Amino acid sequence: MSSNKVSIFLTGATGYIGGSVLQRLLAHPNASNFDITALVRNAEKAKVLESQFGVKTVLGSLQDSDQLTQLVAGVHITINTAECDDVEVITAILRGLKQRREKTGNLPHFIHTSGTGEFIDDARGEFASETVYSDLDIPTIEAFPPSAPHRSVDLLVVAADGEDGYARTHIIMPSVVYGVATGPLVDAGVMNPHTIIIPIFVRGALRRGSVGVLGKGASRWGNVHIDDLADLYVRMLDTILEDSEKVSHGREGYFFADNGELSMREVLEAIADALFALGRVSTRELVPYGPGEAGQYLVNEVLAGFMFTNSRTKGERARRDFGWAPKHTVQDFLDGLREEVELLVAKEDAKAGA
Repeated sequence: MSSNKVSIFLTGATGYIGGSVLQRLLAHPNASNFDITALVRNAEKAKVLESQFGVKTVLGSLQDSDQLTQLVAGVHITINTAECDDVEVITAILRGLKQRREKTGNLPHFIHTSGTGEFIDDARGEFASETVYSDLDIPTIEAFPPSAPHRSVDLLVVAADGEDGYARTHIIMPSVVYGVATGPLVDAGVMNPHTIIIPIFVRGALRRGSVGVLGKGASRWGNVHIDDLADLYVRMLDTILEDSEKVSHGREGYFFADNGELSMREVLEAIADALFALGRVSTRELVPYGPGEAGQYLVNEVLAGFMFTNSRTKGERARRDFGWAPKHTVQDFLDGLREEVELLVAKEDAKAGA
């Protein structure tokens, strides 16, 4: 590797967010100046990444702490899109950042993926919260306890960029990410093109024969299209490489990713319309879940409750720091659901017929 290349280590390279970020890096005007290493679990996917896309891969998992630390210690920029709750994984990453600092004398950068699920309530679909959180309001973010989702890990990341810190840390917090990812990694079968939440609702509805709703479905979340989210990562990286002081970090390094919000009822009604048009549910109306029923169809009761919380946010920092300008709107979210539902139903049918 020539000395002027930017060394980047990426986790989650075959996932929905990480794969989308990797596609953008590979298509970047300065891609020839990037030396990208990805940690990959699947040997076949690793082979495709290396042979077709020129990405250096290392076979392994995040649970191999020593290997993870070594990989982070060998690069200037680490982008984690694979884990936001495992303290041991993040500790291994931070250990690598510290070793990098001690070895080179330079401050490595860590772009960590968390989520606005950190700010949920217990609405269970009954109401829309009046509280909207801004990523410029640091005292309010800091008031959340370590027991909040993702918070214990975020606190470790921020501490690495404290007064005697050894890294520049930046925490990207996506809201509900939507849209079917497209691009060469999807075409090659390397990365997952789907978000988490929509497939869960579709599979549950196919089993139940109707689309369920918890409470009134009144709870609200922000949302962001996968392409706009990938753009945020790349714009952040570009600005770090141009002038790192322009990008907030450490205690102030929170970046919410959102561009509008919807109630869960609005999302579920669009899913129900799509499934009814396919003849896969008995009604386009939402059918309330009975006591304890939601967990039977939405993985488990904890996740079911999570999906009907409020998490209302206003992402201002990325727009201010480096001109992030998301293009997709909430109407794009709703309009795209029919196509996504059709794709998901076709995949479920193919699995059932296999």
